[in-house]
Amino acid sequence: MNAYDAKRISDTLVAHNFEQAFDATEAEILIFYTCNIRERAVQKLFSNIGLLRNENTKVIAVGGCVAQAEKSNIFQHKHINIAFGAQTYHRLPEHIEDVLAGKRRQILDIEFDQAQKFECLPERKNVSFSEFVTIQEGCDNFCTYCVVPYTRGREYSRPAKDIIEEVKSLLSRGTKEITLIGQNVNSYHGEAPYISIGKPKETWRLERLIREIAELDGLRRLRYTTSHPKDFTTELMRVHADVPVLVPFAHIPVQSGNDRILNAMNRGHTAQEYMDKIAKFQDICPRIQFSSDFIVGFPSETEEEFADTVRLAELVGYTISFSFKYSRRKNTPADKMAGQIPDETKERRLAILQQALLKDQICHNNALVGQTQEVLFEKVGRKPNQYIGKNVYLQSVIVESNVNLIGQFKNVKIETAGENSVMGKVVE
Repeated sequence: MNAYDAKRISDTLVAHNFEQAFDATEAEILIFYTCNIRERAVQKLFSNIGLLRNENTKVIAVGGCVAQAEKSNIFQHKHINIAFGAQTYHRLPEHIEDVLAGKRRQILDIEFDQAQKFECLPERKNVSFSEFVTIQEGCDNFCTYCVVPYTRGREYSRPAKDIIEEVKSLLSRGTKEITLIGQNVNSYHGEAPYISIGKPKETWRLERLIREIAELDGLRRLRYTTSHPKDFTTELMRVHADVPVLVPFAHIPVQSGNDRILNAMNRGHTAQEYMDKIAKFQDICPRIQFSSDFIVGFPSETEEEFADTVRLAELVGYTISFSFKYSRRKNTPADKMAGQIPDETKERRLAILQQALLKDQICHNNALVGQTQEVLFEKVGRKPNQYIGKNVYLQSVIVESNVNLIGQFKNVKIETAGENSVMGKVVE
């Protein structure tokens, strides 16, 4: 989401005749766009400001969730001029002009207005072969550890027509892979692009939106992230089985494998309900593979409850996963809970879980040896003539080539596997 927002901020400023600098020492305006999911974000922000600020700097703007959470406290750092929210960056050009003109030295703009933001954004610039498209923002789940509902606001789904038009524009300019993004993307319920005569206004769910986008010319690969287990429907599972361009891969964060901890997190599902959906998904779409998010050391988590999480991870066998120590966030219910876990305990549990997850990741990588995978190449490797891409399961695939492969789909026969990637040769 932040990668998408950062590109849209750049597009907005360029549309207002600002010129992007590619070296901080040459820039007169420094913009920091921040995430507040985990601890130390504010400290890291202030450290980076000190590192990059120089004699050419005239304006420093801080945006995103840290600005949203800190509000006016952000100006305790005397060099910050503008603090703007995730929903207000369309107003950033005028704020910068005001600071440069000396009209105001500090500006706080964090009011929520998702719809207005998307209406004001200019056409996207510098389109790549793979692009994010925001379809939904905010969250109504209020997990007890999470700041997103407070920093990104309540759920808002963009109208389906606007999304389809944005995707069409990207495809017409060379984009081949689209990732639909949102804080809770499978709760999407956007206004339908037409109104049937004599019928009330309709909304589309994610399932319908995917089916419509999949029919657009030029689309080679479609993804979405991130989802919530309780909003994962049977129909969405069927879409994976029916729509060829939609990858057979789903990111379904579970966070914990213990019911008491899941309840304390306010996740809205049990471990067994999660496992039942995984099993049903595999029945409907046998090719499907999964990734997940995990939090260890949630307040009052016991060793036995942590062991439930490890067992769930081993039962599912994720292709890739993301695991973190619980991080206290101000003004969230979990921050006030008794039984906060010592950091050394969290470190130990994280190491145990990551070892179990790595074991499954290596297993999935090894299973690719001998197979031919379709790969979209994204970047050069560290060695000469080396290129790195992703298959449908987001596994990194490395090849050597004498021609530039970036932005191209190629079939690759996998020859060897490592912990974090597989290696092979391009085949016709």
